[in-house]
Amino acid sequence: MKIKIESLTKKFPSNEKKNIAETIAVSDFNLEINDGELVALLGPSGCGKSTTLYMISGLIEPTSGKIYFGDEDVTDLISEKRSIGFVFQNYALYPHMNIFKNISFPLTNLKVNDYVYFPKIVFLLKIKKVLSEESSRNKLEELIKENTLEKKLDRYKLVNAFKKEFKLSLKYANKFYTYILKFNSDYKAIIKYIDETILKIRKAFSLFKIKIDENGYFLNKDSKAFKKVRKLYRCEIDLLVNDIARIVKIDEYLYRKPSELSGGQQQRVAIARALVKKPKVLLLDEPLSNLDARLRIETREEIKRIQKETGITTIFVTHDQDEAMAISDKMVVMSMGEIQQIGEPDDIYRNPKNLFVAKFLGVPPINIYDGEIKNGGLYIAHEKITDKKINIDDQKVIIGIRPEAYLLDDESKEGITLNIKKIYTSGRDLTLIAEHPSSKDEIKIILDSEHSVNMGNNKFRLLTSKLYIFNAKTEKRVEF
Repeated sequence: MKIKIESLTKKFPSNEKKNIAETIAVSDFNLEINDGELVALLGPSGCGKSTTLYMISGLIEPTSGKIYFGDEDVTDLISEKRSIGFVFQNYALYPHMNIFKNISFPLTNLKVNDYVYFPKIVFLLKIKKVLSEESSRNKLEELIKENTLEKKLDRYKLVNAFKKEFKLSLKYANKFYTYILKFNSDYKAIIKYIDETILKIRKAFSLFKIKIDENGYFLNKDSKAFKKVRKLYRCEIDLLVNDIARIVKIDEYLYRKPSELSGGQQQRVAIARALVKKPKVLLLDEPLSNLDARLRIETREEIKRIQKETGITTIFVTHDQDEAMAISDKMVVMSMGEIQQIGEPDDIYRNPKNLFVAKFLGVPPINIYDGEIKNGGLYIAHEKITDKKINIDDQKVIIGIRPEAYLLDDESKEGITLNIKKIYTSGRDLTLIAEHPSSKDEIKIILDSEHSVNMGNNKFRLLTSKLYIFNAKTEKRVEF
């Protein structure tokens, strides 16, 4: 599903009694999201990213602007009719329900315009098809062999294998298992029994002048299968839940309670519940904030895998740049309700449009200095930091240098001299903590651990590809 957002704005009105001024949470937000794309809304707390997500979901009404899902204007459409799945920050699982019921909850009152059929016949025919086709029959034999121990079938494992391999509900996977035992794996006898059972069902309905065809579909007066708006059958719910549980890898936990699962597993349950209705759009509001560091890394990879496997258009809100850069196809950096930059994560990191974006992205953060352009040279204090000619008029500027841009080189004519105060070793890297009179903050430098660095003053040559110049007044990046 393609999403287009035009001039979206949200203003919260003033309240004189409580001395609250008007707040512009989101201002003139414009964005296009391609079908199947995962987009991260990234920014600090209070930047408007969650408000934007809630407007897209229909839970908050925009002050102005338009939201399109495909060609449909959904701006005034209620949330329930937008075909969205929403994963909240706190998961919102029902503690008294098992995982199956938590996932299936959105389906209980869901209505579809679909064919009316007798489920037992349809699922008996599925079993018959498995037994009739050579490839399916061979797979069945393989499953039985794998799940037989000392000439005894492992019912639990075999039923679960039938559910997964042959797309059967739990009820009919159990029936299949029972037929195999009852008829001692005589497949022809099982097929005969199925045919006789279907015939009995059809005859029973015919007594009430209700016609059912050989495929289990109810017929109208013209002897044609018909559709109507109806609730999902239990067997349909069972299949949908089991399918999505397999995708998010929680199918073995379906009959546990949420309290019996880890935080990462609970998060996957929340995602499964959002996806089980097969929505056109998936919205995630800081879904990993309640997890520890290790689980966050594991779960974000799972979210990426699930999103790619389902192909669903996804919007992911986070304040964590690592999360956004690791899983998103496109990133939207926000500040004070406004979009600062849109693009692929790596491109935004390499080519920030302004000082805010440069400072917000990067761990450790970019080092900021007061500098100036003088006679075509770029200077920090009295030192010319690069031999590259700067074709910009003389002026005061802000200079940003990434921590990985520093090369230890006492012989270099151009570069910067920094006073090293601390040195940390972390695996393959050295982290240097330094100071310089032209920078208000401490300076962090990343070097290979093979370098030998002394405390005190050291000269560094700089990689110009990781060096940025910003206008001192507008803070916009200046190309050089």
